[in-house]
Amino acid sequence: MSALLCREAATPQELEICYAIRRQVFVDEQGLFATDDRDGHDEHAIHYMALAGDVIIGTVRIYCDSDGLWWGGRLAVLKRHRGRAGRLLIQACVERVRREGARQFRACVQQDNVAFFKTLGWLPVGETLCICNRPHQVMQATL
Repeated sequence: MSALLCREAATPQELEICYAIRRQVFVDEQGLFATDDRDGHDEHAIHYMALAGDVIIGTVRIYCDSDGLWWGGRLAVLKRHRGRAGRLLIQACVERVRREGARQFRACVQQDNVAFFKTLGWLPVGETLCICNRPHQVMQATL
């Protein structure tokens, strides 16, 4: 197995691969979106990617909203690489928002992933939400 590395997407080509992975996971595999999952946050988000060797296998984005709250989202990892790559992506994002001086870092995650986030020290905030006809939970990182 190749060593995994997480870093910020640095080129338009890398960003397009990240978007393609998101489409594969959120559109093709999970059916959360009809054709594409991109939204207005993508334009100002920092996009991270996980690499196995020189192959991009996963992605996540982070951004700061107008209230100064940092959000993570669109965590997508190719099926055969799930688990370790997702963990590394989340940890890289937590480190980044700490460096940015964030007071809070949240993510709205699918209910099935709440237990995984808890293993990383994240805590649920508020009630379960229905997004794209699926239960989601806002989670907050321990900074």
